[in-house]
Amino acid sequence: MDFVVDTTLPAHIVIGATGLAGLAQEVRTLLATRKGSVPLDRDFGVDWSFVDAPVTDAMPRVVAEYARQIERYIPRVQVRSITFSPAKSEALEGRLCPVVTLSIRKEFLDDFR
Repeated sequence: MDFVVDTTLPAHIVIGATGLAGLAQEVRTLLATRKGSVPLDRDFGVDWSFVDAPVTDAMPRVVAEYARQIERYIPRVQVRSITFSPAKSEALEGRLCPVVTLSIRKEFLDDFR
């Protein structure tokens, strides 16, 4: 079962979110958290060292970092793809908005039916 987390769309935090909404919220939280900012888990979040890098250099680093951290911290999912939207116009202004396509690992499928 595949689902998409599009960070270009607004989303609210829901305490106690479950199902796909809960998974999407976990992904959004992970991607919005700077690595090193969580006191008891300094590896949680993503490395922001690419923030001021040229977009062409940053994009592959962002994809690798996002995929690595999602698979580490949200083991119920597998990353299928990470793209950026809107691809060109926002990227030229230095803004990358990830759209993450994930699939639920088969051993966890029953949790989402």
